[in-house]
Amino acid sequence: MNIYSLMSNGKLEITILADEWKSSKGGLSTMNRELAIELAKHPDVAVTLFVPKCTEEDKKAAGKHNIRIVEAEKRVGFDEPLDWLSFPPKDLVADVIIGHGVKLGKQAQVIKDYLEDCSCWLQFVHTAPEELAMFKNYPGAISKGDEKQWTEVKLCTIADIVVAVGPKLQEFYLANLSSCGKNVINLTPGIFNEFSDLELSTQGAKKFRVLVFGRGDSEDFELKGFDIAAKAVAELNDKSYQLIFVGAPSGNEEQVTEKLLKQGLHRSQLTVKGFVENREDLARLLSTSNLAVIPSRTEGFGLTALEALSAGLPFLVCQNSGFGEALQEVSHGSSWIVDSEDPKKWAEAIKGVRKKGRKSALKECQELRTLYAAKYSWEKQCKDLVKTMLTFVSKYFQFVIVHVLKGCCQW
Repeated sequence: MNIYSLMSNGKLEITILADEWKSSKGGLSTMNRELAIELAKHPDVAVTLFVPKCTEEDKKAAGKHNIRIVEAEKRVGFDEPLDWLSFPPKDLVADVIIGHGVKLGKQAQVIKDYLEDCSCWLQFVHTAPEELAMFKNYPGAISKGDEKQWTEVKLCTIADIVVAVGPKLQEFYLANLSSCGKNVINLTPGIFNEFSDLELSTQGAKKFRVLVFGRGDSEDFELKGFDIAAKAVAELNDKSYQLIFVGAPSGNEEQVTEKLLKQGLHRSQLTVKGFVENREDLARLLSTSNLAVIPSRTEGFGLTALEALSAGLPFLVCQNSGFGEALQEVSHGSSWIVDSEDPKKWAEAIKGVRKKGRKSALKECQELRTLYAAKYSWEKQCKDLVKTMLTFVSKYFQFVIVHVLKGCCQW
Protein backbone atom coordinates (compact mmCIF):
# COMPACT_ATOMS: atom_id res chain seq x y z
CA MET A 1 0.00 0.00 0.00
CA ASN A 2 1.29 3.49 -0.89
CA ILE A 3 1.73 5.56 2.28
CA TYR A 4 0.96 8.80 0.38
CA SER A 5 -2.53 7.58 -0.47
CA LEU A 6 -3.29 7.55 3.25
CA MET A 7 -2.28 11.17 3.72
CA SER A 8 -4.30 14.21 2.70
CA ASN A 9 -3.25 15.77 -0.62
CA GLY A 10 -0.81 12.89 -1.10
CA LYS A 11 1.77 14.73 1.04
CA LEU A 12 3.22 14.37 4.50
CA GLU A 13 1.55 17.13 6.52
CA ILE A 14 4.05 18.59 9.01
CA THR A 15 2.93 21.14 11.59
CA ILE A 16 5.72 23.00 13.40
CA LEU A 17 5.03 24.77 16.69
CA ALA A 18 6.64 28.21 16.72
CA ASP A 19 6.58 31.42 18.72
CA GLU A 20 6.85 33.64 15.64
CA TRP A 21 7.86 33.79 11.98
CA LYS A 22 10.52 36.48 12.38
CA SER A 23 13.58 36.31 14.65
CA SER A 24 12.70 38.99 17.19
CA LYS A 25 13.01 36.43 20.01
CA GLY A 26 16.37 34.97 19.15
CA GLY A 27 17.86 31.63 18.15
CA LEU A 28 14.86 29.31 18.46
CA SER A 29 12.84 31.46 16.06
CA THR A 30 15.73 31.57 13.60
CA MET A 31 16.23 27.82 13.71
CA ASN A 32 12.50 27.13 13.40
CA ARG A 33 12.03 29.34 10.36
CA GLU A 34 15.01 27.85 8.54
CA LEU A 35 13.81 24.34 9.37
CA ALA A 36 10.35 25.14 7.98
CA ILE A 37 11.81 26.63 4.79
CA GLU A 38 14.06 23.63 4.17
CA LEU A 39 11.37 21.04 4.90
CA ALA A 40 8.94 22.85 2.59
CA LYS A 41 11.34 22.39 -0.32
CA HIS A 42 10.69 18.65 -0.20
CA PRO A 43 8.13 17.70 -2.93
CA ASP A 44 6.37 15.17 -0.66
CA VAL A 45 5.88 17.58 2.25
CA ALA A 46 3.38 20.30 3.18
CA VAL A 47 4.48 22.56 6.04
CA THR A 48 2.30 24.51 8.46
CA LEU A 49 3.64 26.87 11.12
CA PHE A 50 1.32 27.08 14.14
CA VAL A 51 1.94 30.33 16.05
CA PRO A 52 0.21 32.37 18.81
CA LYS A 53 0.22 35.57 16.77
CA CYS A 54 1.24 36.70 13.31
CA THR A 55 0.69 39.46 10.77
CA GLU A 56 -0.52 39.37 7.18
CA GLU A 57 3.03 40.32 6.24
CA ASP A 58 4.29 37.20 8.03
CA LYS A 59 1.80 35.02 6.15
CA LYS A 60 2.85 36.48 2.82
CA ALA A 61 6.55 36.03 3.61
CA ALA A 62 5.98 32.41 4.63
CA GLY A 63 3.79 31.80 1.58
CA LYS A 64 6.72 32.62 -0.69
CA HIS A 65 8.35 29.49 0.72
CA ASN A 66 5.17 27.39 0.38
CA ILE A 67 4.61 27.52 4.13
CA ARG A 68 1.16 28.07 5.60
CA ILE A 69 0.87 29.95 8.89
CA VAL A 70 -2.02 29.16 11.21
CA GLU A 71 -2.69 31.56 14.09
CA ALA A 72 -3.88 30.15 17.42
CA GLU A 73 -7.10 31.34 18.98
CA LYS A 74 -6.69 33.51 22.06
CA ARG A 75 -7.92 31.66 25.16
CA VAL A 76 -9.46 33.39 28.17
CA GLY A 77 -7.47 32.80 31.36
CA PHE A 78 -4.33 31.70 29.51
CA ASP A 79 -2.07 34.72 29.89
CA GLU A 80 0.90 33.07 28.18
CA PRO A 81 0.29 33.17 24.38
CA LEU A 82 2.37 30.04 23.82
CA ASP A 83 -0.19 28.11 25.88
CA TRP A 84 -2.78 28.87 23.19
CA LEU A 85 -0.91 26.39 21.00
CA SER A 86 -2.31 23.58 23.19
CA PHE A 87 -5.67 24.22 21.48
CA PRO A 88 -5.25 23.62 17.74
CA PRO A 89 -8.14 24.40 15.38
CA LYS A 90 -10.23 21.33 14.57
CA ASP A 91 -9.46 21.63 10.86
CA LEU A 92 -5.69 21.56 11.38
CA VAL A 93 -4.21 18.63 9.48
CA ALA A 94 -0.99 17.12 10.82
CA ASP A 95 0.60 13.75 10.20
CA VAL A 96 3.61 14.97 12.17
CA ILE A 97 3.77 17.58 14.94
CA ILE A 98 7.17 19.16 15.69
CA GLY A 99 7.87 20.62 19.15
CA HIS A 100 10.92 22.33 20.61
CA GLY A 101 12.20 21.88 24.14
CA VAL A 102 9.93 22.60 27.09
CA LYS A 103 8.86 25.92 25.61
CA LEU A 104 7.25 24.39 22.51
CA GLY A 105 7.22 20.72 23.38
CA LYS A 106 4.64 20.44 26.13
CA GLN A 107 1.94 21.56 23.68
CA ALA A 108 2.98 18.91 21.14
CA GLN A 109 2.04 16.06 23.47
CA VAL A 110 -1.48 17.52 23.78
CA ILE A 111 -1.88 18.10 20.05
CA LYS A 112 -0.86 14.55 19.15
CA ASP A 113 -3.66 13.20 21.34
CA TYR A 114 -6.14 15.83 20.17
CA LEU A 115 -5.71 15.43 16.41
CA GLU A 116 -6.92 12.05 15.14
CA ASP A 117 -4.64 12.05 12.08
CA CYS A 118 -1.46 12.99 13.95
CA SER A 119 0.66 9.85 14.18
CA CYS A 120 4.12 11.22 14.95
CA TRP A 121 5.54 13.70 17.47
CA LEU A 122 9.06 14.86 16.68
CA GLN A 123 10.80 16.68 19.54
CA PHE A 124 13.79 19.00 19.03
CA VAL A 125 16.16 19.76 21.93
CA HIS A 126 18.14 23.01 21.81
CA THR A 127 19.77 23.27 25.25
CA ALA A 128 20.99 21.35 28.27
CA PRO A 129 19.34 23.43 31.04
CA GLU A 130 21.30 21.90 33.92
CA GLU A 131 24.58 22.91 32.26
CA LEU A 132 23.42 26.45 31.52
CA ALA A 133 22.19 26.87 35.11
CA MET A 134 25.73 26.50 36.46
CA PHE A 135 26.58 29.90 34.96
CA LYS A 136 23.37 31.79 35.74
CA ASN A 137 23.40 34.17 38.68
CA TYR A 138 19.82 34.44 39.93
CA PRO A 139 18.58 32.76 43.15
CA GLY A 140 17.69 29.09 42.70
CA ALA A 141 19.17 28.92 39.20
CA ILE A 142 20.69 25.47 39.67
CA SER A 143 17.56 23.86 41.13
CA LYS A 144 15.40 25.41 38.42
CA GLY A 145 17.84 24.22 35.76
CA ASP A 146 17.69 20.70 37.17
CA GLU A 147 13.89 20.75 37.18
CA LYS A 148 13.75 21.98 33.60
CA GLN A 149 16.26 19.33 32.56
CA TRP A 150 14.08 16.54 33.95
CA THR A 151 11.12 17.96 32.04
CA GLU A 152 13.15 18.07 28.82
CA VAL A 153 14.17 14.45 29.25
CA LYS A 154 10.65 13.28 30.12
CA LEU A 155 9.26 14.97 27.01
CA CYS A 156 11.90 13.18 24.95
CA THR A 157 10.99 9.80 26.45
CA ILE A 158 7.36 10.11 25.35
CA ALA A 159 8.05 11.72 21.94
CA ASP A 160 8.27 9.43 18.91
CA ILE A 161 11.43 10.94 17.42
CA VAL A 162 14.09 13.05 19.16
CA VAL A 163 16.36 15.45 17.26
CA ALA A 164 19.26 17.34 18.88
CA VAL A 165 20.58 20.60 17.47
CA GLY A 166 24.24 19.74 16.95
CA PRO A 167 26.66 17.03 18.10
CA LYS A 168 27.13 18.23 21.67
CA LEU A 169 23.44 17.97 22.52
CA GLN A 170 23.12 14.67 20.67
CA GLU A 171 25.75 13.14 22.94
CA PHE A 172 24.17 14.69 26.04
CA TYR A 173 20.66 13.42 25.34
CA LEU A 174 21.83 10.01 24.16
CA ALA A 175 23.34 9.56 27.62
CA ASN A 176 20.20 10.84 29.37
CA LEU A 177 17.90 8.63 27.31
CA SER A 178 20.03 5.48 27.30
CA SER A 179 17.88 3.80 29.96
CA CYS A 180 14.82 3.88 27.68
CA GLY A 181 16.73 3.00 24.54
CA LYS A 182 15.67 6.16 22.71
CA ASN A 183 17.74 7.16 19.70
CA VAL A 184 18.69 10.82 19.17
CA ILE A 185 19.22 12.23 15.68
CA ASN A 186 21.80 14.97 15.16
CA LEU A 187 20.77 17.91 12.98
CA THR A 188 23.61 20.41 12.74
CA PRO A 189 22.32 23.73 11.34
CA GLY A 190 23.77 24.65 7.96
CA ILE A 191 24.63 28.00 6.46
CA PHE A 192 21.92 30.69 6.55
CA ASN A 193 21.65 31.66 2.90
CA GLU A 194 20.01 35.00 3.73
CA PHE A 195 23.44 36.25 4.87
CA SER A 196 25.65 34.49 2.32
CA ASP A 197 25.27 37.24 -0.30
CA LEU A 198 26.42 40.06 1.98
CA GLU A 199 29.12 42.25 0.49
CA LEU A 200 31.84 42.75 3.10
CA SER A 201 34.39 45.44 2.38
CA THR A 202 37.99 44.20 2.06
CA GLN A 203 39.37 47.63 2.94
CA GLY A 204 41.25 47.96 6.22
CA ALA A 205 40.38 50.65 8.76
CA LYS A 206 42.00 52.44 11.70
CA LYS A 207 39.40 50.98 14.07
CA PHE A 208 38.95 47.23 14.58
CA ARG A 209 35.31 46.60 15.42
CA VAL A 210 34.71 43.50 17.57
CA LEU A 211 31.05 42.48 17.58
CA VAL A 212 29.38 40.68 20.48
CA PHE A 213 25.69 39.96 20.04
CA GLY A 214 22.98 38.05 21.82
CA ARG A 215 20.53 38.70 24.64
CA GLY A 216 22.17 40.85 27.31
CA ASP A 217 19.91 39.87 30.23
CA SER A 218 21.71 40.14 33.57
CA GLU A 219 21.21 36.43 34.35
CA ASP A 220 23.07 35.48 31.14
CA PHE A 221 25.92 37.99 31.38
CA GLU A 222 28.50 35.45 32.60
CA LEU A 223 26.94 32.50 30.77
CA LYS A 224 27.40 34.25 27.43
CA GLY A 225 30.90 35.38 28.41
CA PHE A 226 30.22 39.05 27.83
CA ASP A 227 32.66 39.82 30.65
CA ILE A 228 35.31 37.74 28.85
CA ALA A 229 34.83 39.73 25.63
CA ALA A 230 35.10 43.08 27.42
CA LYS A 231 38.18 42.03 29.41
CA ALA A 232 39.82 40.66 26.26
CA VAL A 233 39.46 43.95 24.39
CA ALA A 234 40.65 45.87 27.48
CA GLU A 235 43.63 43.49 27.76
CA LEU A 236 44.85 44.62 24.34
CA ASN A 237 45.45 48.09 25.81
CA ASP A 238 44.84 49.69 22.43
CA LYS A 239 41.96 52.11 21.89
CA SER A 240 41.80 51.28 18.20
CA TYR A 241 39.97 48.09 19.25
CA GLN A 242 36.26 48.79 19.58
CA LEU A 243 33.70 46.54 21.29
CA ILE A 244 30.23 46.70 19.76
CA PHE A 245 27.74 45.07 22.13
CA VAL A 246 24.33 44.29 20.63
CA GLY A 247 21.56 42.82 22.76
CA ALA A 248 20.93 45.11 25.72
CA PRO A 249 17.34 44.75 27.01
CA SER A 250 15.20 47.77 26.24
CA GLY A 251 15.63 50.38 28.97
CA ASN A 252 18.69 48.66 30.45
CA GLU A 253 21.32 49.98 28.06
CA GLU A 254 22.97 52.09 30.78
CA GLN A 255 23.21 49.16 33.22
CA VAL A 256 24.78 46.95 30.55
CA THR A 257 27.21 49.73 29.67
CA GLU A 258 28.36 50.08 33.26
CA LYS A 259 28.83 46.31 33.67
CA LEU A 260 31.00 46.22 30.54
CA LEU A 261 33.04 49.27 31.57
CA LYS A 262 33.80 47.60 34.92
CA GLN A 263 35.74 44.95 32.97
CA GLY A 264 38.42 47.54 32.18
CA LEU A 265 37.23 49.04 28.91
CA HIS A 266 37.63 52.73 28.20
CA ARG A 267 34.32 54.42 27.46
CA SER A 268 35.59 55.48 24.01
CA GLN A 269 36.04 51.79 23.10
CA LEU A 270 32.47 50.75 23.77
CA THR A 271 29.19 50.99 21.88
CA VAL A 272 26.02 49.40 23.33
CA LYS A 273 22.92 48.72 21.26
CA GLY A 274 19.56 47.10 21.98
CA PHE A 275 18.55 43.66 20.79
CA VAL A 276 18.22 43.48 17.00
CA GLU A 277 14.75 42.25 16.11
CA ASN A 278 15.00 41.98 12.34
CA ARG A 279 17.40 40.24 9.99
CA GLU A 280 18.09 43.31 7.87
CA ASP A 281 19.56 45.21 10.83
CA LEU A 282 21.60 42.16 11.85
CA ALA A 283 22.97 41.88 8.32
CA ARG A 284 24.01 45.54 8.48
CA LEU A 285 25.83 44.97 11.79
CA LEU A 286 27.66 41.96 10.43
CA SER A 287 28.72 43.84 7.32
CA THR A 288 30.18 46.75 9.32
CA SER A 289 32.17 44.62 11.79
CA ASN A 290 35.68 43.19 11.55
CA LEU A 291 35.22 40.24 13.86
CA ALA A 292 32.44 38.52 15.84
CA VAL A 293 33.30 36.87 19.16
CA ILE A 294 31.16 34.28 20.94
CA PRO A 295 33.00 33.60 24.23
CA SER A 296 30.14 31.77 25.99
CA ARG A 297 31.17 29.56 28.88
CA THR A 298 28.82 26.94 27.46
CA GLU A 299 26.42 26.75 24.50
CA GLY A 300 24.12 23.99 23.35
CA PHE A 301 24.98 25.05 19.83
CA GLY A 302 25.76 28.75 19.25
CA LEU A 303 23.71 30.11 16.34
CA THR A 304 25.24 33.59 16.56
CA ALA A 305 28.62 32.18 15.52
CA LEU A 306 26.97 30.38 12.61
CA GLU A 307 25.26 33.62 11.55
CA ALA A 308 28.68 35.31 11.44
CA LEU A 309 30.15 32.46 9.38
CA SER A 310 27.12 32.57 7.06
CA ALA A 311 27.91 36.21 6.36
CA GLY A 312 31.57 35.38 5.74
CA LEU A 313 32.56 37.49 8.77
CA PRO A 314 35.61 36.28 10.72
CA PHE A 315 34.61 35.00 14.14
CA LEU A 316 35.94 33.33 17.27
CA VAL A 317 33.81 30.81 19.15
CA CYS A 318 34.18 28.94 22.43
CA GLN A 319 35.20 25.30 22.43
CA ASN A 320 32.38 24.31 24.81
CA SER A 321 29.62 24.62 22.21
CA GLY A 322 27.88 22.44 19.66
CA PHE A 323 29.08 24.74 16.88
CA GLY A 324 32.64 24.47 18.17
CA GLU A 325 32.41 20.68 18.08
CA ALA A 326 30.91 20.77 14.58
CA LEU A 327 33.74 23.02 13.34
CA GLN A 328 36.34 20.49 14.43
CA GLU A 329 34.99 18.13 11.77
CA VAL A 330 35.70 20.73 9.05
CA SER A 331 39.14 21.35 7.59
CA HIS A 332 40.77 24.41 9.26
CA GLY A 333 37.72 24.80 11.49
CA SER A 334 39.71 24.46 14.72
CA SER A 335 41.64 27.66 14.00
CA TRP A 336 38.46 29.65 14.75
CA ILE A 337 37.94 28.08 18.18
CA VAL A 338 39.26 29.44 21.50
CA ASP A 339 39.53 26.67 24.09
CA SER A 340 39.72 28.88 27.16
CA GLU A 341 37.78 31.24 29.43
CA ASP A 342 40.92 33.32 29.98
CA PRO A 343 40.44 36.84 28.53
CA LYS A 344 44.17 36.92 27.72
CA LYS A 345 43.75 33.95 25.36
CA TRP A 346 40.82 35.69 23.69
CA ALA A 347 42.84 38.90 23.41
CA GLU A 348 45.63 36.98 21.66
CA ALA A 349 43.14 35.38 19.27
CA ILE A 350 41.49 38.73 18.47
CA LYS A 351 44.87 40.29 17.80
CA GLY A 352 45.81 37.32 15.63
CA VAL A 353 42.78 37.83 13.37
CA ARG A 354 43.62 41.52 12.97
CA LYS A 355 47.22 40.70 12.07
CA LYS A 356 46.03 38.60 9.13
CA GLY A 357 44.63 41.72 7.52
CA ARG A 358 41.03 42.28 6.46
CA LYS A 359 41.32 40.77 2.99
CA SER A 360 43.12 37.63 4.12
CA ALA A 361 40.82 37.01 7.11
CA LEU A 362 37.71 37.36 4.94
CA LYS A 363 39.12 34.98 2.34
CA GLU A 364 39.87 32.32 4.99
CA CYS A 365 36.40 32.67 6.51
CA GLN A 366 34.67 32.42 3.15
CA GLU A 367 36.65 29.27 2.35
CA LEU A 368 35.58 27.81 5.69
CA ARG A 369 31.96 28.69 4.88
CA THR A 370 32.16 26.66 1.67
CA LEU A 371 33.62 23.65 3.51
CA TYR A 372 31.07 23.91 6.32
CA ALA A 373 28.17 24.14 3.86
CA ALA A 374 29.37 20.96 2.16
CA LYS A 375 29.69 19.11 5.46
CA TYR A 376 26.44 20.29 7.05
CA SER A 377 23.88 20.60 4.28
CA TRP A 378 20.38 21.74 5.24
CA GLU A 379 19.01 20.00 2.16
CA LYS A 380 20.54 16.61 2.88
CA GLN A 381 19.77 16.63 6.60
CA CYS A 382 16.15 17.66 6.04
CA LYS A 383 15.72 15.02 3.33
CA ASP A 384 16.99 12.42 5.81
CA LEU A 385 14.62 13.79 8.46
CA VAL A 386 11.63 13.56 6.10
CA LYS A 387 12.62 9.98 5.29
CA THR A 388 12.67 9.17 9.02
CA MET A 389 9.24 10.75 9.52
CA LEU A 390 7.78 8.92 6.52
CA THR A 391 9.13 5.62 7.81
CA PHE A 392 7.54 6.18 11.21
CA VAL A 393 4.19 7.29 9.77
CA SER A 394 4.18 4.33 7.37
CA LYS A 395 4.74 1.86 10.21
CA TYR A 396 1.99 3.56 12.22
CA PHE A 397 -0.54 3.21 9.39
CA GLN A 398 0.46 -0.40 8.79
CA PHE A 399 -0.07 -1.11 12.48
CA VAL A 400 -3.52 0.52 12.46
CA ILE A 401 -4.60 -1.26 9.29
CA VAL A 402 -3.55 -4.67 10.65
CA HIS A 403 -5.53 -4.10 13.84
CA VAL A 404 -8.55 -2.80 11.94
CA LEU A 405 -8.57 -5.96 9.84
CA LYS A 406 -8.34 -8.02 13.00
CA GLY A 407 -11.27 -6.11 14.46
CA CYS A 408 -9.21 -4.90 17.41
CA CYS A 409 -9.92 -1.22 16.90
CA GLN A 410 -12.20 1.16 15.01
CA TRP A 411 -11.03 2.96 11.88
